[in-house]
Amino acid sequence: AFRANSAIGFGHLAIDETALAADTAGACRDAFERLIGVIRGAGYPHLLRCWIYLGHIHRGDGDGERYRQFCVGRARALDAIARDPRDYPAATVIGRPVDGASIHFMAARSPAQAIENPRQTSAFDYPRRYGPQPPSFVRSLRTDWGALLVSGTAAVVGADSLHPSDAGEQARETRSNIDALLHAAGNRWQNERAVIYLRRAEDLAAAERLGLSGAITVLQGDICRPELMIECEGVFRLA
Repeated sequence: AFRANSAIGFGHLAIDETALAADTAGACRDAFERLIGVIRGAGYPHLLRCWIYLGHIHRGDGDGERYRQFCVGRARALDAIARDPRDYPAATVIGRPVDGASIHFMAARSPAQAIENPRQTSAFDYPRRYGPQPPSFVRSLRTDWGALLVSGTAAVVGADSLHPSDAGEQARETRSNIDALLHAAGNRWQNERAVIYLRRAEDLAAAERLGLSGAITVLQGDICRPELMIECEGVFRLA
């Protein structure tokens, strides 16, 4: 499905479990290639934002883990069209305890400005221990309509996960990462909308440590690394 106005479009596609189980990397590559074909054909060639909900994200061992294989497939599709950081989307990948995967995306007629977080290693430069293919996304994109699209952000400093399995301390570190990203983007920003993902429902109180305003949704799902308990994404506007 894809619907658009004169400037931006939103779309959705699904990957069934049979394809994922047979060849996760291949199924994800094919899905993103379809996505790219749709937005280019419709005249919205700039992929700004992706939300991926991946069934059984930690299934498999080592490099065979489903999330790691997803990263391989996504990169094979996106690297074919990317020439600089503006060609990569801001992104969130969350696990869910059901089969299959869904990809939701936003594309635009004009590009956006990629902004990285000085506290975090670029996702493109993650060390080998996190998988055969680093994730292909930017930390945030600043659009030409005055919005900052912030990718899923967790308690990762440099490339390392901090405070393993401590949701409260991870929330504090996550907020520090968001603040650093807002500072790097310049100007003053206010939160318009945020989504907070929790691995465990009993960690709901930790979400309050993020101290975010605006419209907030809290959802339960698996974060991409098993030791991470909380992740946050958002849309910020110029204050």
